[in-house]
Amino acid sequence: MYTFYVPSIRINKNIATITGSEQHHLRNVLRLEPGDTIRIIDGKGSVCFGKIREINAESTDTKILNYEFHRNNTPSLTLFQALPKNDKMVLILQKTTELGVTRIVPMSTERTLQKPSENRCERWHRIVLSATKQCKRAWLPELHDVQEFDESLNMMQKYALSLIFWENEKQQHIKTVLREKTKVESIAFLVGPEGGFTDKEVNDAIEKGCIPVKIGSNILRTETAAIAGITAAAYEYQL
Repeated sequence: MYTFYVPSIRINKNIATITGSEQHHLRNVLRLEPGDTIRIIDGKGSVCFGKIREINAESTDTKILNYEFHRNNTPSLTLFQALPKNDKMVLILQKTTELGVTRIVPMSTERTLQKPSENRCERWHRIVLSATKQCKRAWLPELHDVQEFDESLNMMQKYALSLIFWENEKQQHIKTVLREKTKVESIAFLVGPEGGFTDKEVNDAIEKGCIPVKIGSNILRTETAAIAGITAAAYEYQL
């Protein structure tokens, strides 16, 4: 069954109206027809199952047959990801969305080599939405605007647990830290770019309460570290 994203403002009196790119995909790519059954999410926990009632060039009206609400996972997982080169961010967005990330905050750090264009940021939003639908999630991860590293550090006090992945950390393994924190509401993960965080950035993060951790004995690529970190949390907290 195909899944479509419909903001809650377009669901009224048991009728969901599909427009925009979702409408194009339904009508022109999938070529669905009146009478077909589809799955609808609003990205905020609501899941509806409906039957297509009417299709026209601009929109599709669907009669809602069944409604469910899914609570968001606890703890919430926020990935503060230093901007990687090329299209590595695509893989990070796809896989961490599948694994249950709650929020993704792209960061500009001292060793960041590029900044994304407006078109690329729009593409990132499409990728997150596509991954959400593909893995049948009820909650759409929030994709934050790109911000500076210092801005991210100022947000650390909002999280019950903040971890910074550092290749020079020799003692604290992410598994050990997570297992010591069995009942936390929110976790922040800071992942550096190619070349890692600078010593100053790591020290600044520690001053803000971040715990430096290692994932294993090997040096990981930035995209691998992000996926491995979210995977570890998803496993430990059974998300």
